[in-house]
Amino acid sequence: MKFLLFINFNTGWMRNAVYERLEHVLESVEQLVEEEDLDIKEERLPNIVALKKHLNRNDDFCGYLSNGTWFHIKPQNVFEVAV
Repeated sequence: MKFLLFINFNTGWMRNAVYERLEHVLESVEQLVEEEDLDIKEERLPNIVALKKHLNRNDDFCGYLSNGTWFHIKPQNVFEVAV
């Protein structure tokens, strides 16, 4: 399964990327926190277990950083055509 990570920065810029593993998505979000000069301990980021549990019950996850940047994680290959 692939995962789409969409980021909407507080500046209005947007970025997205597709990852093969959920762990890589979380690493990217942690890197985002670092790049935004935020304290990783103060941000409410899910751990891998909580995120997997959430995605097993829901079709996506939306997280928010303290500076107004938000991110959206969508599991599945969003580029496949529905049959």
